[in-house]
Amino acid sequence: MDDAGARVGPAVHGVVETEVDESIALLHPDSSQVYVLNATAADVWRLSDGELTLDGVVAALAVAYGATPESIRAEVAATVGRLRDDGLLMPAGG
Repeated sequence: MDDAGARVGPAVHGVVETEVDESIALLHPDSSQVYVLNATAADVWRLSDGELTLDGVVAALAVAYGATPESIRAEVAATVGRLRDDGLLMPAGG
């Protein structure tokens, strides 16, 4: 994913979110498919509100986890990519 300057999110209209312990369950509005996110992916989801860029999400998580942005960037980008591919987040710039 090379759209580091593009905003991440927001969620596709109608996605239903439910917290389960430290995880989040997401219900896709069109397919009724349920996606369960672990705590780390849930943090990415929560930050993907359309306000931050990918670099902003990475920076926020790096601070929260006490990591360097370089060490988590690929995994954060992959998680955002999966959320987009699954139709849960709006496309980059969309």
